[in-house]
Amino acid sequence: MSKSHFLSTANILATLRELNTNITKPLWLFGGVAIDFLVGRWTRPHGDIDLNTFAEYRDNLTEELQRIGYQTSDSGWLTHWHQEGSGCELEIVFLERSADGNAILHIREGDTVGVPGFYPTLPGYLDENRYAVLEGVMFRVCSPAGEWLARAKGIDVVGGRHREPKLEHDQQLLEAIIPEEELAHLRAM
Repeated sequence: MSKSHFLSTANILATLRELNTNITKPLWLFGGVAIDFLVGRWTRPHGDIDLNTFAEYRDNLTEELQRIGYQTSDSGWLTHWHQEGSGCELEIVFLERSADGNAILHIREGDTVGVPGFYPTLPGYLDENRYAVLEGVMFRVCSPAGEWLARAKGIDVVGGRHREPKLEHDQQLLEAIIPEEELAHLRAM
């Protein structure tokens, strides 16, 4: 997909409906589409749909996505999925479940993207009961605080990434919905 290609909101919503119908393990929106769901309106164009899930669901998710026509050639912590004819790209990040039920991003030596290491998420980042709704579509979303922190600190994890206007935009939107006390705590981290 070229950098200038953006998905229509109808395509995003149709894809999320399809995932809700055909995928049995939990998926969480993160990234730009998640921000729009969290604030309850479309705020900017999107080139893909970013999703998180636990690594333990990888095999089951792969089967289910292939059953509905998605293909990937990626096998690391970050995977890209394409469905012929839909024009939609899914970017799925696989997180490991920690002993306390939280999630950890584990980038291994040899992964093609990212700085190797263990990156814990905030407690409650992947809450199976946190949903947001946009234009009648309900989908799980990662925590607003976790999304804010990913924009503030996540550049160091991916490596080679830089501050982009869209990340600043997302962070400002999140600051409007995260309580000030929580924001102060996040800024101090």
